[in-house]
Amino acid sequence: MPEWKQRGNYRSVLEAITGLSGATPEELIRPARVDPSQIENLPEAAQLIGDCLEKQMPVVILGDYDADGVTSTAILTKLFRHLGAKPRTIIPRRFTDGYGISETLIQGIQGSLLITVDNGITGLEPIARAKEAGNVVIIIDHHLPPAQLPPADVIVDPHVHPEHNGYEHYCGAGLAYKLAEFLCAGETSSEKKGLFFDLLVLACIGTLADVVPLTGDNRYLVLSGLQVINRERWYRQLSSGIQALLGLSPRPYNEDTIKFQTAPILNATGRLYNAGSASTLKALLSEDPREAQGFAWKMQGINETRKQLADQWLAAAQLAAQESPDQPILVLRCPGMPEGIVGIVAGKLSEKTRRPTFLFSEIASSPGLLRGSGRTYGNFDLTPLLQAAAPHVQRLGGHMGAAGITVAEDQYPAMALAMVEYTQAHPIPAPDDTLYYDLTVTEADLPQALAVLKAHAPYGPEVEKPVLALLGYRPTPKGAISYRFMGKRNEHLKLFGQVADAVGFGLSQEYAALGSPAAVDLLGTIEENTFRGRTTLQFQFTAIRASLL
Repeated sequence: MPEWKQRGNYRSVLEAITGLSGATPEELIRPARVDPSQIENLPEAAQLIGDCLEKQMPVVILGDYDADGVTSTAILTKLFRHLGAKPRTIIPRRFTDGYGISETLIQGIQGSLLITVDNGITGLEPIARAKEAGNVVIIIDHHLPPAQLPPADVIVDPHVHPEHNGYEHYCGAGLAYKLAEFLCAGETSSEKKGLFFDLLVLACIGTLADVVPLTGDNRYLVLSGLQVINRERWYRQLSSGIQALLGLSPRPYNEDTIKFQTAPILNATGRLYNAGSASTLKALLSEDPREAQGFAWKMQGINETRKQLADQWLAAAQLAAQESPDQPILVLRCPGMPEGIVGIVAGKLSEKTRRPTFLFSEIASSPGLLRGSGRTYGNFDLTPLLQAAAPHVQRLGGHMGAAGITVAEDQYPAMALAMVEYTQAHPIPAPDDTLYYDLTVTEADLPQALAVLKAHAPYGPEVEKPVLALLGYRPTPKGAISYRFMGKRNEHLKLFGQVADAVGFGLSQEYAALGSPAAVDLLGTIEENTFRGRTTLQFQFTAIRASLL
């Protein structure tokens, strides 16, 4: 059993929150808004847009197929419609176009204002072709820039010169929102009524979905967006498409609702269908309530299918992994696995097997080619593995924790062997399996702990939620039982408590293996659970052991 160990020496929940984030309570509760004029080149982009609109140039917006790309494209589309333009939108098809701008996507676009959002900063050749075709090009991106920047007219990317920006860590939707703020700064509130509620919510969703730091202006955008969603009068002013999407999950919304319910629904259509994300954009832009509701239900159904497929293929991949029990890294080919879920399954399998994992499947549009996704485990850096694979593959990219590879079928065995041999020659350090927590609490402490956590939310990158060790928790009988198993396969566990029930997903067998002890220690966090209109306290835990008290 892994060791449990406290990190730090925090004496209260608030002390743990501020200690982990390095922020003051004031900075967490009232984060500073950054004026859009403090973002490098954004005023210049706004001026150029104004000039192009005066000349009545056609407007083309090129986004991306993930949740950030779709929400940022929706923001710019709504903005340009508000400004009197009729923009054309392009969302790359995941399987045939791939990520970002390409010469194929912009073929035939001439004499237009072309805006890339959530992509473009690495599109050196396509941007050059776009300029040769007489287009005005603005890049709005948040990815790390290459050594040579594309020849766009204006580039808005705070990572190019971080020191010249009031804040650096926006996602695409956040930057699109800041552009809208600047362009509409001179308008009255009545002129912007409704529009900026939509834009705030879209920026909030994109920011949380793209897992950027929840600090500074990002935090301001997320808090503001959640206020719109949860305040009934403002919520009712949202467009039909956004209301229909949000209506798939019960309010009140918090950051976890968006990260684990809303964002997966936005991503699902693009994972399973080549042009699915273009349909997602259409759903977000819908102004017809019945049409919007139909789109939302369809997207929800697709997400359920995506989850089922991921579970099925994870089971198949686990069986395949049993054939390589001694290899330090898993490199598996999974014929027939849908391309859009390969990364999801690779991540789940790496956690199950506690090994870095690469999964490969056929590219439907390119016979003879395989596309793979890699996910690390622990602190192992995948970058050297990519270098080992490079001589055998057609395309690759990634970073320490995740990677993507395109390889010809006849080169797959050599690539897989090179990666395995690298890890044999450079042994992967054993991962640290210690379970860390920040503060010990009792069941009686949970209501106050929740109040403090809620007051300083939201939580995410760089503002982590403290891990609580609930010691000596004694399940309390409700009727004849003090616990029950849940889920289709009875894989989840619910313990009944006096102050708060406790829920552990996937932990029913572990509890049974402990002998269903009368007192347990749990690692997790306290939250509210609303079911059938009734809200109760719930401790959600990820680890359990027989109590040492």
